[in-house]
Amino acid sequence: MRAGLTALAVLSLLVTACANGDASSTNLEATTTDFQFSPNSWTVPAGEEISIEITNDGSVLHEWVLMQPGVNIESEADLPDTEEELLAEFVYVEDEVEAGANKTLTFTAPDAGTYQVICAIETHFDAGMEGSLTVLEAEAGS
Repeated sequence: MRAGLTALAVLSLLVTACANGDASSTNLEATTTDFQFSPNSWTVPAGEEISIEITNDGSVLHEWVLMQPGVNIESEADLPDTEEELLAEFVYVEDEVEAGANKTLTFTAPDAGTYQVICAIETHFDAGMEGSLTVLEAEAGS
């Protein structure tokens, strides 16, 4: 009985890992806290509609911001001064989630590559809210 429970626990962990970052998926989950994403990496197929369920377990507002191709910041000092410029030149897609709330963000995955994910709320990126989205080439025939 104990071996069966252990095997079930291991299988559950493997399924969770594959659904949230290791395997390509169109349905993702992210939990924000003060100040990190969990998981902090996701893998999706290029050109597909992606849904990410964002849960904010933190005590303040957080964002899940997917940066545009080629945009990778090192610190908040790299971000523009205005929200208009940020949205036009840096952000591929983003959404805010209030503390204690959940929200589903749906978007079309960009071309294959690795993209930076940040929380662009002031001080949050520099406090560690960073992740990555890996976009894989669509498989032939899909």
